[in-house]
Amino acid sequence: MKKVTSKNAQAQVSEGPKARRAVELLEADGETHRRDCECPRCEAGFTPTDHDRERAARRAAEKQGRVAAARAAERKKERTRLAQLDLQAYFRAGNATADAEVQRLRDMRSKALADRRLDELLRLRREGLPLGLALAEIDRRFPPEDASGAENDNGRPVAGSPRPVVRTGSLFT
Repeated sequence: MKKVTSKNAQAQVSEGPKARRAVELLEADGETHRRDCECPRCEAGFTPTDHDRERAARRAAEKQGRVAAARAAERKKERTRLAQLDLQAYFRAGNATADAEVQRLRDMRSKALADRRLDELLRLRREGLPLGLALAEIDRRFPPEDASGAENDNGRPVAGSPRPVVRTGSLFT
């Protein structure tokens, strides 16, 4: 077994024999005394045998292994917990993005359903008017009301109008 000099042992050398008796010198396992220990216990003949030293070293190694395994298990739990938090944050961000897109599409759908110009365009297309002529007719019948650049009335609610009806039909047939 290796001899380990601890800070206490180094301090005892500098302090003299009186301090040496006050502190027992221990091996690496922290339990068995070193071979050159001069404590009263060892001087009285209670020195550990080599077998005792081996058993103590094994116990110390097992104890260190258990402590290391417990630390590793705690680190693994913490890594797992952090990974779960990262995964939750990822899904929350994805859900928020999807919710925002769904809301945007719902808003666009409600605007399209409430658009009088689109209703008229679909009616003209069902009557067989070509797309170019139908668009020109829509511009003639529903000119832009303000100079803001908005070409339809999606932003303006129509007072007293019923809830928009879902249309079927194609714009380009």
